[in-house]
Formats: sequence, structure tokens, C-alpha cells
Amino acid sequence: MDSISTHSFRINDLSKLEVRLRNLIGLISELTNKGVFLSTAWSSELSDDHSEGSIMRGHFVLPVLGEGYRQGLHSVYCPQQPLTDFAMCTVGRVTIGILPDYALLEIFHFYKDNEDFSNRNTSTEVWKWETLTQVCRQWRRVVFGSPRHLDLRLVCTNTTPTSRLLDIWPPFPIIVLLSSLRLFSEVDENGVENLIAALECRDRISEIGLFDVSGPVIEKLVTVLHGSLPVLTHFALMSTDESVPVLPETILGGFAPRLRSFGLISIPFPSFPKFILSFTHIVHLYLHEIPSSGYISPEVMATCLAALPNLGYLAIGFRSPSSRPLQLSPPNLTRAALPALYGLEFSGVSEYFEDFVARIDTPRLTQLNIAFFMDLIFNIPRLRNFIGHTGGIKPFDEAAIRFSGRAIRIVFGPPLLPPKRPRFELEIRCERPDWQLSSMTQIFSQQLPLLSHVEQLTISVSRWESFEWKDDPDMDSSQWLELFRLLIAAQSLHVSKALVSPVTGALRDLTGQMAMEVLPALQTLSLEGLEPSGPVHEAIKSFATARQLSHQPVIIQRWERQELRP
Repeated sequence: MDSISTHSFRINDLSKLEVRLRNLIGLISELTNKGVFLSTAWSSELSDDHSEGSIMRGHFVLPVLGEGYRQGLHSVYCPQQPLTDFAMCTVGRVTIGILPDYALLEIFHFYKDNEDFSNRNTSTEVWKWETLTQVCRQWRRVVFGSPRHLDLRLVCTNTTPTSRLLDIWPPFPIIVLLSSLRLFSEVDENGVENLIAALECRDRISEIGLFDVSGPVIEKLVTVLHGSLPVLTHFALMSTDESVPVLPETILGGFAPRLRSFGLISIPFPSFPKFILSFTHIVHLYLHEIPSSGYISPEVMATCLAALPNLGYLAIGFRSPSSRPLQLSPPNLTRAALPALYGLEFSGVSEYFEDFVARIDTPRLTQLNIAFFMDLIFNIPRLRNFIGHTGGIKPFDEAAIRFSGRAIRIVFGPPLLPPKRPRFELEIRCERPDWQLSSMTQIFSQQLPLLSHVEQLTISVSRWESFEWKDDPDMDSSQWLELFRLLIAAQSLHVSKALVSPVTGALRDLTGQMAMEVLPALQTLSLEGLEPSGPVHEAIKSFATARQLSHQPVIIQRWERQELRP
């Protein structure tokens, strides 16, 4: 018996595979022309040939419903029997080995596509196909026989004995992955040597993800990244080290024809505009936390991006508010066309954004995510023109405002959206809650009249925030009322528990005609943690009475909150 066949699945792998297989009942039935359902019957024997009467340990048993299926001396006839209704049928048990190779291949492919990667710290999704090859010869043959269909790749990290790994497995594509946060350890010399050994296999590297890497380690790794990488599709580099070196223009050797995604976090790369001209087929570009030493002006940024006709998602973010243009560009500039761009993410000062969006044309943009550093006065007329010019971002009837200890964020659109559906987010980064509220009110009252279309609004503080909002001396009811006056179409308002007190305190001051001038269309007010009696109930009582007398009653109810938004 082959030594690999002596290995069995880990229990958690078995549980996952059981779920996948249960979802595949219809597929298996179609492939085998039989009705199939799953059972978890186990044996202490492990057979490599799936002979009759043997059941693999850690393997799944398939009771089969078939027309005239023979079990010993007894025949069973279940024509057109529903898969979920087998109570009246006597069934025979066979191993999963009855399935042909092509059926197993589809099962493995389905398992791969539904694997759980939630415990990973990187965006590189890697599934552990090696486990399947340790069950039996047949499974190993099926897996190795379709490396492209199953997307078989080898993962090399700083703890991987790279040379030994490459000798054991077939020459599959390589993913080079490093994250100190994930490993909770510094990269030693042996780790660097393992990574360099993997990076030297340039013709096999499909993805590179180096996260939370120190400056000295980056310096060593970059020395082997000057050559061409013909099969590389994704590249990401991140460091939290203040001494990280400037990235050279020669990185990736100027030749990576399959590169689709390129990302840097906290990496200075002032020669990026020249570098990107050699990679015009990029689809996703992420430049986050750009330090001052890597500053690129809006004019240069827009010019180099015009060479990327396939660019679909762009993220530009600066680490410091000091990264700003010396002066704003004049209006009516010739715009750089970004015909495929559907998503734009920006983080920095509003002056940079105003200058940048005046230089680009994005006819297909549907998702816009902006984070501004705090400013006493926001002057952003070009943002409004930019949104109107795109045509893909239109007024929304649903929005959510989220307060936190470092910023305030408003999200327009439903909380859960399919990719590329319209969505607009705006964040103001500051810590004082009164500045958070006043800045958001200022922008949407003077610059972006989007709140006037909102019919459903949620105002909340994250459940995981530790700061206390109550009795903030810098807040007064007038700031809340200024915000509420913008909500002329709001019919439903949800307020999280931490904000119930200040919100109801502001509404308490509305009596008589004022109760109709603020939130005139409001029909339902949902308050998290609302009790039948108490200070909150008393605070909102006068507002409810005033609306009742005005023949525009408001239903006040308890909100059972669900955390759907980020």
C-alpha cells in the first residue's frame, strides 16, 4: 500500500468536505445517473483500491438510490425517488470510490471554490489541496492530473524549507507569502534565505505578498526582484517600518506581462510614474499610506494613469495631511480618460482630491470611497461636479452614518451590495465628536445635497468602540438639528444605543411647528435599547406628542440591531 494512503483527513477538513459534498448531491446524481445522498459511516480500515466491502477511514459513504439497485440478494426499485425522501427505500452502501475520476474532479473543484479563507491575513486565497493527495492513489491521480483546473500552487513563506518543498512537489506555480503579523515573529536569516530561494524561481512565481516587512528585509528581497516575472499576476508589498527604503524603478524587471494587481502600503516609490508605463495591462492598483518621501503630484498621477486602459479599481492614499499640492490646477483641464474604472478610493487632503478629479474622466465609475483629513472649512465643489459627471453614482434612498473614536463615515447605498453596484462613502478623520458632526453637516449642506434624497438613515457607533458618547460637553442639540434639517425625505431613522441620549435630547426641544420643520417625512423612529419607561422615553415624549397634534404621527419603537455595515 502506498504510504500516502495511510494519511487520513483532519476532522475539520472532513467536516468542511462533508458540507461541500452535501451541496454536490445534485451534481453527483447527474454525473452518475443515480440518486445519491450522504452518510457519515466510518471504518477502521483504510483501503487504497476501494474494493467491494471496504470503507475508508475518514471517508464518506454514499448510500445510493438506484433503479433496481442490488444489495446482496435483495433488489430495490425507487423510480424518480426524491433525494430528500428515502425513508421507504432500502439502500446499499458503497464507498465514494464508485465515482469516476471526472466526478471527483468536479467535487474537488467545488470544494476549492467554497473553501473558507476567513482566517487568513492576506488577500491571496490559497486552498490546501495537499490534503486531498494524502487520501489514496486515485485522489492523488485526479488532483495531479488537473493542476490548472484545480489551480494547484505552492506556497513559500519564510518558514518554508523552500529547496526541499520544490524538490518534493511537481513544478506548480509559486506563491511567495510573508506576514510577520500572521506569524508573530521576526524574519531571521534563514527565513530571508527561504524567501530568496523562492523568488529566484522567476518563471514560476504567480503571486508575491510581502506584508509587515521590515526595511532591512525589504532591501534584501528587492535585490532578487530585478528580473522578469513572466507568470506573475499579483504583487503586494507592505511595511510599517519608518526606515523602509525607496523602491527602485527596476523592480519586477520591467516585464511581467500577466500582472493584473499591484499594491503598495507605506512604501515610498517616487519613480512609480515611470515604472507603471511598463505594466499598462494592470486592472487593480492600490497605493495606500504613501509617505511624504513618495509623494506624487495630482498632475503626474493623472498623466501616468492615462496609460492604463484596463484599470478597473484605483486606490490612492497618503499617510500625512502634509502631502498636498502647492496650488490647485485651473479648471477645464484636458482630462485623462480611464474608460474601465468602476471603483475609486482616495485618502488624503481635500485639495489633492479636488485637483486630481479635475484631471480624470471616469464614465463607468459606480463606487467612490473618500476619506479626508479634518479641515475647518471644506471647499470641494469639484467633488460634486465629478459625481454628476460620472453618471454612475446617483442619489441614494438609503444611508448610514457611523461615528468612531477616530472618524465619522457616511455610506450611501444598502449595507450589502454585489460588486460594482453603485455606492458612495465619505469619511472625515478627526477624534472630537463635535467636529465630526459639524464637518459632515457642513459638507452635505453646502457641497453635496445627497441627504435630501435619503429615505432610510441609520446613525450608529460601532459596538466595539470603547469611548463614551454621553454628556459630551462639546456637543449641543443645535448640531444634531442642523443635520436633521437636511433629511427632508427621511421616513425611517435608526439610532444605536450610544447615540440615543443625544439624539432624543435634540428632538425633545422640538415643539409646535418646529416638530414639523425637522424630519418632516419621518414615520418611524427606531431606538436601540428603548425601554417602556425611563429618561429616554420621557425625552422623546414631547416630540411624539407634537407630531401627533400635527397629524403627522411618528411610530417610536425598539430597534434590535444587526451589525451589517463595516
